[in-house]
Amino acid sequence: MASSRLLSFFILPILLVLDPLAPTIVGHHTRGACTDKADYCWSCDDNGGMPTFNNASNNGGIYRENLNTLLSSFPSDPKINPIFYSSSLGQAPDTVNAIAVCRGDVAPEDCRTCFKNSVPILLQYCADQKKGIIWAERCTVRYSNISILGVLEYDPLQNVPSQRDVPNAEQYKQARDPLFEKLSEEAAAGDSDLKFAAGNASVPVTNETIYATVQCSPDLDKQNCSDCLKKSISEIPGCCGTVGGGRVLRPSCYLRFESNPF
Repeated sequence: MASSRLLSFFILPILLVLDPLAPTIVGHHTRGACTDKADYCWSCDDNGGMPTFNNASNNGGIYRENLNTLLSSFPSDPKINPIFYSSSLGQAPDTVNAIAVCRGDVAPEDCRTCFKNSVPILLQYCADQKKGIIWAERCTVRYSNISILGVLEYDPLQNVPSQRDVPNAEQYKQARDPLFEKLSEEAAAGDSDLKFAAGNASVPVTNETIYATVQCSPDLDKQNCSDCLKKSISEIPGCCGTVGGGRVLRPSCYLRFESNPF
C-alpha cells in the first residue's frame, strides 16, 4: 500500500528566472544530463551495480511496474497537496520510494503541473534504473529502491552556471556569499512544512542586485539541511564564481542566484 505525507503551502514573494542564455552544464554524475536551457536536469543510477530491467517476468520488471504506477498516479490525485509528497509502493525487494518537492514560492496548481510534466521525462530516461531524480525549474521528483525520507543525500550533483560573465567577480562575491549564508540559516530553521528562503543583496560599487533562493527537502532536520546547503555553497566558486547566476542541484537541497528577477 502506498503511504503519503502531505505538507502545507507557503508563498514567498520573490520569483526567479533563468538567465535567458542557455547555460553550460557541468555534471558530477556519469548518467546525468540537462536540456539545452536546463529547464530540466536529471540523473539515473543503478544503485550499486544492480542490473537494468528488461521485462515484467523478473524482479526488475516488478520494480519498474511499481515505479510506473507510483510516479504516474500521484501528480493527478486531487486529494494531494503537491508542495511536498512522499510515498512508497510494493514489497521488498521491489519497493519504490518517491519524494516530490515543489519550490517554496510556487502556487499549488503550478506545482502540480510541474510534477505532471516532470514525471514522463524521468520515466523516459531513468525507468530502467533503481534510482532517479529530475530537477525542473519549479520542482524536484526522485525515487529509489531504498528509504530516502529524512535521509541527507549529496549525490548526484548538477551544477548549472549562467553564461553571463560578471566583470566585477570579487565584488559580486562580497554580496553573494553573505546572502547565501543568511538564507541558509533561515531555510534550515524552517519547520517540517517548509525549509525555503529567498532574498536579495546589492553588489558594492555597481549597485547591481543579486536575487537568490535556497531550499531543503522539508523532511530533513535542521542540521542536515544546514550541512547540505553549506556543501552546495562551497560548489559556487568552481561552477559559478565568475558568472552572474547559477544553480547547484542536489537531491536534498538546492540553491540558485540570478541577476534578473521576474
